Amino acid sequence: MAGSAEMPDPLTEAWELGYSQFHARRRACVTGAIRDRMTLLVVDEADIARTLGVELAGQPVEIRVCSDPAQALLVLGRTCPDAVLLGPAVGRLSAIDFLEILRAEEPGIPVLVAAGSGDGAFAARASEHGVTAVIPRPYRSRELLAILQSLAVASEPLAIHPMVIDLGRLRIDGAAPRIWLDGEQIMLPPREFLLLRYLAEREGSVIPRKDLVRALWGDQPVSSNSLTVHVLRLRRRLGDDEHNPQWIRAIRRLGYQFDVPPRSPNVHRT
Repeated sequence: MAGSAEMPDPLTEAWELGYSQFHARRRACVTGAIRDRMTLLVVDEADIARTLGVELAGQPVEIRVCSDPAQALLVLGRTCPDAVLLGPAVGRLSAIDFLEILRAEEPGIPVLVAAGSGDGAFAARASEHGVTAVIPRPYRSRELLAILQSLAVASEPLAIHPMVIDLGRLRIDGAAPRIWLDGEQIMLPPREFLLLRYLAEREGSVIPRKDLVRALWGDQPVSSNSLTVHVLRLRRRLGDDEHNPQWIRAIRRLGYQFDVPPRSPNVHRT
């Protein structure tokens, strides 16, 4: 029909309206807020992003999730994320289209691109637009936290907390001296908790006694059997067999080795 105009796209209109104030909001956020947290906009499948949110719970990272790149543009324009984590999401826009618009309008925001084993073409195309880094997908929370910490302002670094260690039968908290053994919560004395975390972070490796002593007591003078006593107490809490320990084994003349044994009905905690 002559003279008729194409109907405007409501999503485009909303983006343009929201983005008109984006730079002003971002300046206000950066200059006026207490920067003890980082806001991360995750553009990826909801289930994958939700798992990441659970793994980063308790960390100084606020996650905003959008599974549709077009919707993510609206969120970007109405908030001030410190970084964007972009997976091969699909929606009214492709992930690459989202990245092109983002880079054209706000080239300074760090963008991390997540790519799995079959996402090589996506990662290559994204890299053409000047991404900050390409990281593995599914996400590795520890590596992602390290990257986010490196992106934080040097004068206001992120206070990253220890991550929960999940070894199946055994989960070790990072914020409180507690563990879950076969689903049962157990509170530990601080020194035993530190010992267990140190061993669990190096599961399967043989740790020299001197390294364990240094990790628990630093340069403080301690008696020769202090480590042995703490190991014995920790074994009891784990229900280890005193005569044939499976959790924490002493390797003669070398140190200790930590492993998570399969659950046995014949082993009971005392």
